Amino acid sequence: MKFRIHWSFTDVLTTLIALSPAIGAILMYDRLPNVLASHFGFDNTADGYMSKSGSIIMLVLLGLVPLVIRLARYMDPNRANYEKFSKAYEVTRAGISLVLAVAGWGMLLYNLNIRLQMNTIILGVIGLLLLLMGNYMTQVQPNYTFGIRTPWTLSNPEVWRKTHRFGGPMMMLGGASGLVAAWVDGVAGTVIFLSMLIISVISPILYSLLLYRKLNQ
Repeated sequence: MKFRIHWSFTDVLTTLIALSPAIGAILMYDRLPNVLASHFGFDNTADGYMSKSGSIIMLVLLGLVPLVIRLARYMDPNRANYEKFSKAYEVTRAGISLVLAVAGWGMLLYNLNIRLQMNTIILGVIGLLLLLMGNYMTQVQPNYTFGIRTPWTLSNPEVWRKTHRFGGPMMMLGGASGLVAAWVDGVAGTVIFLSMLIISVISPILYSLLLYRKLNQ
């Protein structure tokens, strides 16, 4: 199978944005502590740590995620369909780059003794990303790497279409819960977000199964 990848300014920009925390960590290497806080609990205190070199490697790998998403498009057997929802795909990829950048820079600033409300930041940006993705979900056409991919959506175009029409608003509901949870202190905010996220993920899957069975009775 032969395919040609066309790189654009957007590809370079989204990759640089996602990699910016790793670049920043390298430039500020001497200012960072030898052990970095990398995970934060419900009370916004650090409860997970990594070495400085390990943290930089992690930031580099995360920064390459938008590039991997770009490459996956060209490896998809249904890659021709991407032209039908290219805006939804690129907006989502840009959103993922921004989330990775915000999370990465938040971690770096925290380790430079600039104390930030990491839970508020993370829940807020994830909520915004889900709102953005849900808004475009109805545009997504059948493929194997992007969207609500279940055995039932992939085997029936009608199930795919209706599931994404249902799943888009559900994803936006999960995103809205993230914005609400960002301003709720302690464990309650995380519980609110995770509960709604589970509902927004599982309900389209169940919907696709029930719809498939209904159409194939």
